[in-house]
Amino acid sequence: MKIIAIANQKGGTAKTTTTAAMGVLLSRCGTPVHLVDMDPQASLTRAFGRHDSSDRLYQSLTDRASLPVDRLAPYLTISPSSIELTRAETELLAEPGREYFLRTCLERTQLPENTLVLFDCPPSLGILAVNCLAAAGGLLTVVQPGGFELHALVHLQMTVRVIQDRIQPDLHVLGAIITNAHRRRAITEQVAAEVSRVSPVLGIVRSDASLLYATTAGTILGLSRSRAMDDYARVAKRLSDEVL
Repeated sequence: MKIIAIANQKGGTAKTTTTAAMGVLLSRCGTPVHLVDMDPQASLTRAFGRHDSSDRLYQSLTDRASLPVDRLAPYLTISPSSIELTRAETELLAEPGREYFLRTCLERTQLPENTLVLFDCPPSLGILAVNCLAAAGGLLTVVQPGGFELHALVHLQMTVRVIQDRIQPDLHVLGAIITNAHRRRAITEQVAAEVSRVSPVLGIVRSDASLLYATTAGTILGLSRSRAMDDYARVAKRLSDEVL
């Protein structure tokens, strides 16, 4: 399995939308993709019109058991989240080996050998996010044009170096995706130039109301064409050609 964490500790960067779009597009190309919604807000789960009232992901982490696997499409599955996952942020802190619980659960989960696993990380750098980075081999960062986003990216890069030194030496930064961009605004080009100094820019995704609506309405699986999906398709192709 190839495992990629999609992260930014700052909220509102379209991190969840990126995870959903990349999962849909790569699975449509025949790549088996498994999504893991590690955000207690469960936005990724809702993007596919799902709801988990049994709190299975929380139970898996606390019991170090296999992850729940729900099928969304022929090549796409998900481990859905729930608000109960919030408890894990505090309950796991006292547990030895707490950084590796997600990795243990994933190792016990039956998935096709060539599955690509995408983690939708929570917008923080707590124990859940650390679990994602400790289990992943690659990291995709999601950045939205603006000054504060650049500060968050630098902070994330510092955290990644600590993870690489102490927990997961095989974690590699694959690059950044700039989202909700307006190509005619100078800030987009400025942010892209700044981001490229610390991380390769894999693509710029235009702002698109149709994708936002599909994600919030839980109908992203049925979205075929949109400006943003076209941009994500180019990122997915580049990721497939260079990483997968």
